[in-house]
Amino acid sequence: MTDKRICILGLGYVGLTLAVILAEAGLKVIGIEKNKEVAEALKQGKLHFYEKGLAGALRFALDNSFEICSTMNAVPSADVYIISVGTPVGEDRKPKLDDLINVSQDVGKVLKKGDLVCLRSTVAPTTTREIVMPILEKMSGLRAGYDFFLSFAPERAAEGKALEELKNLSQIIGGLNGTSASLTADIFNKIASKIIIVNSL
Repeated sequence: MTDKRICILGLGYVGLTLAVILAEAGLKVIGIEKNKEVAEALKQGKLHFYEKGLAGALRFALDNSFEICSTMNAVPSADVYIISVGTPVGEDRKPKLDDLINVSQDVGKVLKKGDLVCLRSTVAPTTTREIVMPILEKMSGLRAGYDFFLSFAPERAAEGKALEELKNLSQIIGGLNGTSASLTADIFNKIASKIIIVNSL
């Protein structure tokens, strides 16, 4: 999996910390941040939130295998798409999934056979299967689990300790099928101390 190009969609707290750790591990990473001001600042090594050790890790990543873009159009063809957009809670106390839906549509438009899509946003159980998967299949014309692979790898790190905990905490992975889980585990094995695979999305 080290020869694969990984595209991380959403460079907030969850996406950016994962991106720099993967780049630090030698993987080719492209980050998509639709907020152009944030994207430009990140390209210059300037953070939009504080996380211990992240500024130095970001500079190292940018000097090596991490690129940042503000649109999917600027992205070279990727093999792995990790969705990490925000899902803020609305006034009705339910998560707003607008960004997740929009990004899933964007990924579906460029998805090709053999690709892996991994959801990492904070969402309720079954969101991957019931919301993301139908969008990807509709937009791409491909079948999940056969033509492309799909997984969920929830983020668990606490703010202020994200870089440390990404490496030291076990990573839970749920795959649509065995291949989906295995491909995702290949990526997180590069950074996590232990992988725990579960049987559902």
